[in-house]
Amino acid sequence: MAMESSVSKAVRQGLLATTLGSIALVGTNVAVAEEANDDVERIAVTGSRIKQVDIETSSPVTVITAADIQLSGEATVADVLNNSSVNSFGSWRGMSGYGSGGAASSNVNMRGLGSNYTLVLLDGRRMPGTSSSSGAAADTSRIPMAIVDRIEILRDGASAVYGSDAVAGVINIITKKDYEGLNFTYDTEQPDVEGGELDRFTVTTGYTSDKGNITLTYEYYDSKAVYDRDIWKMNDPTYGDYSSYSAVPNAKYDTGEVDENGNKIFAWHSNNELCSETDNVLSGVDADNNGRCFYSYGAVTKLFGDKTQNSILSNFNYEITDDIQFRGRASAALSKTDSRYAGTPVSTNKPSMAADNPMNPVGQEVTEIWMRSVQIGERDTRTEVNTIDFLGGFLGYVDIGNGLDWEINAQHSVSTTNAFNYNLINDDIIQNLVDSGDYDIFNTTGMSYGEWDAMMADFYGQAAHTGLYQAEFTSTQIDGLVSTTLFDNGSFSLAGVVGAEYEMIEFIQKSDPQSASGKVSGGSGGDDVDADRDRTSVYMELQAALPFNLDINAALRYDEYDQSGDVGGRAASGKFDKVNPMVGLAWRPWEPLLLRASWGQSFRAPNMGEMFSTQALSFEDALDTKWCDANPGADDNYCRPQQQHKTWVGGNPDLQPEEGESLTAGFVWNITDALAVEASYYDITLDNRIAAQSIDRILKDEIDNGGSDLVVRAPDGKIDVVYSFDQNMASLETSGFDFKASYALETGFGDFGLSGEMSFVQEFISTTAPGEAGFDYAGLQGYPELKGNVNLNWAYNGFGAAWATYYTGSQDSGNEEYGVEYYADIPSYVKHNVQFSYAHNWNGKVTLGLNNVFDKEAPSIYDGFVGWRDVDTALYDVLGRTVFFKIEQSF
Repeated sequence: MAMESSVSKAVRQGLLATTLGSIALVGTNVAVAEEANDDVERIAVTGSRIKQVDIETSSPVTVITAADIQLSGEATVADVLNNSSVNSFGSWRGMSGYGSGGAASSNVNMRGLGSNYTLVLLDGRRMPGTSSSSGAAADTSRIPMAIVDRIEILRDGASAVYGSDAVAGVINIITKKDYEGLNFTYDTEQPDVEGGELDRFTVTTGYTSDKGNITLTYEYYDSKAVYDRDIWKMNDPTYGDYSSYSAVPNAKYDTGEVDENGNKIFAWHSNNELCSETDNVLSGVDADNNGRCFYSYGAVTKLFGDKTQNSILSNFNYEITDDIQFRGRASAALSKTDSRYAGTPVSTNKPSMAADNPMNPVGQEVTEIWMRSVQIGERDTRTEVNTIDFLGGFLGYVDIGNGLDWEINAQHSVSTTNAFNYNLINDDIIQNLVDSGDYDIFNTTGMSYGEWDAMMADFYGQAAHTGLYQAEFTSTQIDGLVSTTLFDNGSFSLAGVVGAEYEMIEFIQKSDPQSASGKVSGGSGGDDVDADRDRTSVYMELQAALPFNLDINAALRYDEYDQSGDVGGRAASGKFDKVNPMVGLAWRPWEPLLLRASWGQSFRAPNMGEMFSTQALSFEDALDTKWCDANPGADDNYCRPQQQHKTWVGGNPDLQPEEGESLTAGFVWNITDALAVEASYYDITLDNRIAAQSIDRILKDEIDNGGSDLVVRAPDGKIDVVYSFDQNMASLETSGFDFKASYALETGFGDFGLSGEMSFVQEFISTTAPGEAGFDYAGLQGYPELKGNVNLNWAYNGFGAAWATYYTGSQDSGNEEYGVEYYADIPSYVKHNVQFSYAHNWNGKVTLGLNNVFDKEAPSIYDGFVGWRDVDTALYDVLGRTVFFKIEQSF
């Protein structure tokens, strides 16, 4: 029939016997074919647009099947991907305290390059991007687990096939297409820690006829908040994460004296009695009211917010004629996340108090009042993210020459984010209220605690502000392709595909005018974007099957980006284009052994946020080594690695595209029908890389260079503000090895499967400016050289069991490299998940398991003390032992 076209002729049928070569992340399952004819299966393999019979090509692909996902014990697609060894340095999971919708999203970070460098596909097509990434990264937590048939991870750069963003690799999430029947699934998780309970209910149904099929999945997902106070060791005597922005105001004033170097001497005043009666504070105030009252912000914040999500996804296809088929997909995900940060510190513009103010407690000008609006409640944020995606297309066959396969598609996606930030503070109103002399914020008149507390609630209530962040990312794409076998004489064949894509993108993000003005504390407004982008792409691929079991494939792609936006009152634009080639080689010197290599160039255009976002205020953590080393013991609260510094960030309309190269080489050896091993080498180089320098690096450069234009210091020498904008930095190079193995054993008492993977990062060298020496992060904190997993599973007469082990390698502190002394050497970390299942005769299944069986504690990043959020949550589990239960019933 028509859909059984002759592209499969371009690939030798003899290569079909390599199914074990695609080693799954967990378990020993391999991908199944989506289309077949009477003689040979023909599959769409991630990494090429030419369908073929062999799942192993010149580019390495890891396959994670639906069965493997179940055996992992993880709750979401994002969690499953985070465990993959190619997710070298872990992935982002939304946490409280991050703006632009970042508190409500998750992503994947292949090879540690960043989520912007990993292309995420759903059934071979780009997923909608998140507003927090300016549309450049997809939220992998929005896909219903029940609809996933398999996940294919292309561990190779693929810009020549898929275009910009496919620099580190490609994640292709492939959904179920041919399901028939009705399935109900309920699963729940209960961590040992307080909070974090998860409940999920899924309904999947499908219908198949001789003309087509439709599948429909609905998922309801609900997870409860986890508070920081239930995770971090706040009762440890070394815990010191307290803020000078306190529920009891602290006054910083000029004493009128100078030290031996002629610098002004400042002192602190706070109310000792009020501090002793206030919750969540640590008193540093003496009986004469000298000193500060410190606030324990971590006692009230949520680490992970409450999240509820409703998702629906449907696939459908219909055979119009023998030669034409219609296919479609529709999906929607609606989520809301309630995150919480501590009451607002009035920090964007600190208030002051004149010496003659009737409420001045010291009789001197108070240059800075460090205060926090605890009395009106915490900073709660409701983030609503809604995503819809529609795809429709026609696939067909024309009986010309060796036969032509063709397809034409249209796709429309919209992702909107609305974030409501409650209990922010208008700085101007605070200053006016202080200047009025009507509010005795330091309680100089001796009010009772209740009277003073009520007065402060009224004081902050007048300045309270609800911030609003809104973003919308809209993409409309039209594309088509034609493929055929160009030549086939039995010993040599040549197949090819040509195609074109046109995409129109609009991206708008804005904050309410007050938040964007820089006069509101507690939010992150100001990084407004109003931009559009048109992308035109044309591409071609060729695949040649030569004698002596040699395959060569080549791809060429041209991308043109034309984008424009408003950068704070003026229009800016950029136009970038690039041709990216790729060449791959696969050779079987004998049937069980495949040798392969591929080389390609990569290209990433700056996204619209990087180019067009206006300046925004952030507060970044860093230790001010310069001041603290010069003033030992003068201010221990300031001299903490967690001290936040006012930082201006923003886009850069002068950015240029990044360019790079990637190389992979390795082998797959099917030693027996049950045992397979794989080893691969990768090398990725990026030039003209877009990034903002970290605050730690800026402060180190300030010391090394004797000063920095990016750091502005106050009269007392402490940091006033830091500037860190996106720029084209010099380069990044990373290389390493991937190792994989799988073994299957059939016995009279069950079938056993054993699989494992390990990735080794040989180097991760970043150069921040041309001519500078590179800095190798590999093996330092947050950059483990080794990451891997091993899974053992067993199945017998409906019974099943699985044991999964996840390993993260040790890391050096980095103290010497960073010029600090407070980081700890990180030991290796091993976590175990176990589960047992039973599939009964009434077409159902029950699963019970434990994640983190031995309640392995995640390592702290600090040496000699503990702190708030002192664990890398991208790499480690902080919820401890978790019980999970799942019940499935099909009809």
